[in-house]
Amino acid sequence: MRIEATGKNVEIAIQNGLLECGLRREDVEVTVLDEGGLFKKAKVVLTEKRADQTVYEADSQIETKSESEDESQVSEITMQETEHTGSSAPVEKKAKRVVDTARLRARGEEFLSGLAHLVDPDATVESTVEENAISFSIKGENVGKLIGYHGENIQAIQMILSGLKNRGEGAVRLYLDIDGYKSNRNQSIIDLALKTAEQAVKIERNIHLDPMNAYDRRIVHTTLQNRDDVTTESTGEGEKRHVVIKPIFKR
Repeated sequence: MRIEATGKNVEIAIQNGLLECGLRREDVEVTVLDEGGLFKKAKVVLTEKRADQTVYEADSQIETKSESEDESQVSEITMQETEHTGSSAPVEKKAKRVVDTARLRARGEEFLSGLAHLVDPDATVESTVEENAISFSIKGENVGKLIGYHGENIQAIQMILSGLKNRGEGAVRLYLDIDGYKSNRNQSIIDLALKTAEQAVKIERNIHLDPMNAYDRRIVHTTLQNRDDVTTESTGEGEKRHVVIKPIFKR
């Protein structure tokens, strides 16, 4: 994933890009295109790191956990066997961090349950684990208050939820739905993206969608990313940032 973002300075531009791609700072590489100035904004490009870039050096000593600690709460570490070269010096050991989805799932449910019960004591929180993703759902009669105007509250809660991840867990996406709001809205955006792509190809012109938040823009990008007849680009600043769907002209 590659996202171009702007801001009043480099740090704000990076934060805007992280919001759009839904990743943590340590999970991306940052390229500064323009540091900005008094009359122009800073511009950066965020590129998601490959899985093999999340390999960390193993500590020389690993603390032994107490026997009473639940094994499901311990992050697994897979050690590579020591290899020997022609000399007697062994190859340096490396460890790959394995995400403990059980811990992350429990932590997310605990946070969301506490929040949901503030508006509806009878609210329930459910979750499902898929490949590289955990989906959470809040259901209840009064949980609509957590959605907010045009989904502003659910978007803020989504950001806090993503912040529960530890270093090295950026590859796992956390999704939140409240009373079916997200699933319905997501499908509407997918339908809009597909319909607009067909129209752009038909009239052979770029089509600018209405301004969207970072999460919704990502849905458009993801929906159309594997098509060979259109490409997408986010443009605009602040509340005016939106997606442009561009037809690809084949020769």
